[in-house]
Amino acid sequence: MKNKLEFIIVQFNATVGDIEGNATRIIDIISKNRSLNTTKIFVFPELALCGYSPEDLLYRQDFENSINTYINKIVNFIENNEYLIFGAPRYCDKTGRIFNSAYTINGKNILNIYDKQALPNYGVFDEKRYFSKGSKNFILDVCGNKLCILVCEDAWSYESLKSDNMKNIDFLISINASPFEIEKDKKRKNYFKNLTKKNNINLIYLNTVGGQDEIVFDGSSFLANREGVIMHSLKSFSEEIFNFSVENKEFIKGSVPNIVGNINNNSLTYEAIKLGTKDYISKSNLNGVLIGLSGGIDSALTLAIAAEIFDKKNIEAILMPSVYTSDLSIQLAKEQCNILDINYSIISIEDINNEINNTLKDKFKGLSKDITEENIQARARGLILMAISNKTGKVLLTTGNKSELAVGYSTLYGDMCGSFAPLKDLYKTEVFTLAKEEANRGKISIPEAVIERLPTAELSKDQYDIDTLPPYSVLDEILINFIENKKSLDEICELGFEKSLVSSVINMVIRNEYKRRQYAPGVKIRSESFGRDRRFPIVSKFKY
Repeated sequence: MKNKLEFIIVQFNATVGDIEGNATRIIDIISKNRSLNTTKIFVFPELALCGYSPEDLLYRQDFENSINTYINKIVNFIENNEYLIFGAPRYCDKTGRIFNSAYTINGKNILNIYDKQALPNYGVFDEKRYFSKGSKNFILDVCGNKLCILVCEDAWSYESLKSDNMKNIDFLISINASPFEIEKDKKRKNYFKNLTKKNNINLIYLNTVGGQDEIVFDGSSFLANREGVIMHSLKSFSEEIFNFSVENKEFIKGSVPNIVGNINNNSLTYEAIKLGTKDYISKSNLNGVLIGLSGGIDSALTLAIAAEIFDKKNIEAILMPSVYTSDLSIQLAKEQCNILDINYSIISIEDINNEINNTLKDKFKGLSKDITEENIQARARGLILMAISNKTGKVLLTTGNKSELAVGYSTLYGDMCGSFAPLKDLYKTEVFTLAKEEANRGKISIPEAVIERLPTAELSKDQYDIDTLPPYSVLDEILINFIENKKSLDEICELGFEKSLVSSVINMVIRNEYKRRQYAPGVKIRSESFGRDRRFPIVSKFKY
């Protein structure tokens, strides 16, 4: 029939800066899914051509030239019965401005370039630094179907962008680069269910997928009808091409299978960490991973995650016992490597630790032993791991968690060494929960004794974390309220915590900002992740 359309929406994993590679894949996907006997609309996400976000690459002339070259190649590939909607930067020669745009192409012509109007400038978003604000809405009429095209934040500002030409639209097409955060998918769906019902429109919500530096995009694209019902959800954390048809201005029943994802937060978090870690390594063309394995929960979970992502021959674990390392720690580390079939080496740090202490003996004469000697051991391990990383080309994964990073319970240039930190945004209690849940599902292999034992750094005799820190169940609740919920000391005390304890924890957080600035990037899973989300001065006398 005249007004029947076939859509092909592509939950696309673009690589930032690989304009040629992304363009080639866009063309290849269209080629493999085209048909000359029907009208098709292909849709790709926000900035699909260059990846999100290219940051200051946008300012380079060679980057601009490449964008324009490959837009022209894509334009010349689209047939008369095909429409393509995809995201790419638009450079305005006359003004020098750059726009975050949605291109609409048909029959080897650019029908329209819609410029994003609502530019987010919070959290990880920095769009006002790069892009100028668009000013015009765009409605595309294809076979009697009125399609409104928006880019990401625009849809969240829909009510303020509404205009006369948006009356009686049939489909809102929102192309997005929306990062994963815990509970965010639920928030998205609730918002758009209300939006579609209130405005009597159908929705095609297409999100990008994949890891980029610390950000991971979850995909989780979906369709919603005029009644605010989610008709179909695409996979989370996976590329997917989904075909469906519309007719008489509605989704055709049967072409849209009623599949709505329902995965718990811990599983989503685990998948986010996996994809973020995988893409950081693979998109950087790096050669395998290296992990310092202690027999503790953090390194065990990191190794288990790596074992799910990479070929096992490209993973190496290094055990580095000292005089304080228990037999149990060595036994559990070896046991996990055997279960996962991971190669491991044992390199004692005793000789190097003794040599450093002997070298510093005269310098430290008359001074009592303190945390300095503990940190020497951690730095000896860091030295060994970085040397092996340099020699083999394997990427050292840092194994620390958010609780330790928050209060500085880690050694700069020691256990903080590494190129990427998968657990960076996980509190310690969440590390335990994730390990337990995933182990119960049989997805990962961590010896039960690792999960059950008391956390210990083993840098001195009979040392346990609770000797220095409150129990993690208490510490994490204080940290979450201070960091994530931005509560003051007094507000946290009102929850039932002793003032001296809360004050001590807050002071540890404040004192260790300088350490966090030097930490490896890691997967962001919440809105107050350390790094681009949470930016605090190193030197400050503000009273919390």
